[in-house]
Amino acid sequence: MKMPVNEMLDFRGKVVVVTGAGQGMGVGIARRFGQAGATVALTCRSSREKAEAVRDEIRGYGVPAQVFQLDQSSPEDCARMIAEVAAAFGRVDVLVNNAGININRGTLDLEEDVWDRVMDTNVKGFFFCSRAAAKQMIAQGSGGSIVSIASINGYTPLPDGAHYGASKAGIIMGTRSLAMDFGQYGIRVNAVAPGLMDAPGLDQAVPGWRERYVSRAPLGRIGDWEDVGNVCLFLASPMAGWVTGQTIIADGGVVLAPAY
Repeated sequence: MKMPVNEMLDFRGKVVVVTGAGQGMGVGIARRFGQAGATVALTCRSSREKAEAVRDEIRGYGVPAQVFQLDQSSPEDCARMIAEVAAAFGRVDVLVNNAGININRGTLDLEEDVWDRVMDTNVKGFFFCSRAAAKQMIAQGSGGSIVSIASINGYTPLPDGAHYGASKAGIIMGTRSLAMDFGQYGIRVNAVAPGLMDAPGLDQAVPGWRERYVSRAPLGRIGDWEDVGNVCLFLASPMAGWVTGQTIIADGGVVLAPAY
């Protein structure tokens, strides 16, 4: 029997892992799943106090939430984290690969270790967390969903952003590949490619970016954390039950800007 529409965004009884949930976009994503009734496992590498504050906020919705330490550049740490979540809550139903970094460097000055740090966190983290979660989901035998945060810079170049753009393009293609590999187990794999997001200090860090972005976006604004959280919620839900291997661009339409 098909699930009623009003139940499709009800995540009660589901365990959702959100990596990098102590700050930025991860906060909005974790909030949305908590508001939908999910048990939320938040991971952090260094900002534990911030992650615990988000945990407490989510518990205020009347749902379980717990913080888990994770260095996602380590395959062993990815496996350990998923095992700890499963031990704490009994299962893993959804993984949101949100954690990622960008290190500003000019292309001609980009050091090898900076390239490696970005790739290790963004691409290795995506792959090894996804693989660990998939193994747990396969053992459970009831399918699951993996949603990863890419970027429009995986499609369109950012000045001095070859390292970051390449890492996000890797997530986009990796999402397609894992969707093929995991589909036989009922595991769907998708991604979200956000555009420019509002954040504290944005205008000081990159003066003028907000204005330029808004002028090119048909919807006339930059994004907020909940915009991305909403797309993640959809992709992880039964509403997207026949969607896999896809990357949804959530950018207010800025990539539609005409070339001339």
